[in-house]
Amino acid sequence: MGRKKLYSSDAEKQKAYRERNNLSSVVVQLPADLVQKFEDFLKFKDLTKSEVIERLIRTQLLRKR
Repeated sequence: MGRKKLYSSDAEKQKAYRERNNLSSVVVQLPADLVQKFEDFLKFKDLTKSEVIERLIRTQLLRKR
């Protein structure tokens, strides 16, 4: 006998995860060739999209000048 479900759908589970970890989703539109190069970079470096984007924003856009 399994445990009782906490969430009725995957969407509710994701919403709870984002709330617990104080996360927000961002949607961007990029050219297809750039996305393919980005995917190749991620495979080569063994990183997630979130890790790369977070690091770029912190080091390039929000750095002290």
